[in-house]
Amino acid sequence: MAGGFLAHSESVLKNHVLLSSSDLDEVRSGVAGVLNEHRLTPRARHLDARLYGAVTAGLQMCLLEYGGAVAVETAPSRDFVLVQSALRGEVRVRCREGQWSLRPGDTLIMPSNVSLELEWGTSTTQLLIKIPKALLYEVYEHLTGKPVDDPIDFAREIPLDAAPAHGLRTLIEYFCSHLAPAHGARSGPMGLRIAQQALIGHLLNTQAQGLRDQPAPEVRRVLPRCVRRAQEFMESCVQEVISLQDIASHAGVSVRTLSRAYQDQHGVSPMAALRTMRLNRIRDELKGGRADSVSEVAYRWGYPHLGRFAATYRERFGESPNETLRRRVRGQP
Repeated sequence: MAGGFLAHSESVLKNHVLLSSSDLDEVRSGVAGVLNEHRLTPRARHLDARLYGAVTAGLQMCLLEYGGAVAVETAPSRDFVLVQSALRGEVRVRCREGQWSLRPGDTLIMPSNVSLELEWGTSTTQLLIKIPKALLYEVYEHLTGKPVDDPIDFAREIPLDAAPAHGLRTLIEYFCSHLAPAHGARSGPMGLRIAQQALIGHLLNTQAQGLRDQPAPEVRRVLPRCVRRAQEFMESCVQEVISLQDIASHAGVSVRTLSRAYQDQHGVSPMAALRTMRLNRIRDELKGGRADSVSEVAYRWGYPHLGRFAATYRERFGESPNETLRRRVRGQP
């Protein structure tokens, strides 16, 4: 990420000054308030700290410069994951898990739940991405279709020339393109949300142990959470009178969002899918000997107009409900 690879992101972030100070206590307090609690020890007399960044409702992206060399000892990061990339200078990281040297272009996903010792060189600029674990787990569940049972174990290093690094650079630039410069217009919360989900998803897909080794087709088949929740709700209430608003409310999204997501995944609307579920259940009853007559089962499943029901049934299965019932009586498959 050296040599101007993140020049646009750097220029955007520098429009958002969070801290500018040479006072040790003010610098430590200001950086701790945005990133993490830590102990800060200057290695030289010169301290000219600058912290730039975007503090959004989701992940936070910052640039940090101390000016002079400093030593930093951080507290364990229990509620978030920190990703650190070197733009200029060098930072050495050490903890009980191992040690690393971050030079321009290198990225490190910091170990969580342990204290870190960092040595910052003079004139060092680092880009830091702070990801709340709640948001990380939300994206993980979206990708895998299952909750997080154990802490996510990341491969730590992302070298400059590795393929994941190229994707990460692109997504950092994409995220920053949705941040409003001090003199510009904001892209909007939806754009930022999409950008942060893409960035977190990339880190999970390329660096999370276990997840990165799963075959891509399995990941692509996972349904979005709102679609999965909608399906579960419809299946549990298939014989009840429910509206599209009822389904969307249970899925936790708007009617418009659910309709688009369902159409993308299944090519039909939620209500069309619900009608298909009902017709399939009706057919099972007609074939399985649980219905005495077509009219009885149609009324019970909420079809008061037998003519419309028969036409819909024939369109779906290529035969009338009476034909299905007669085949059952005759013992035909």
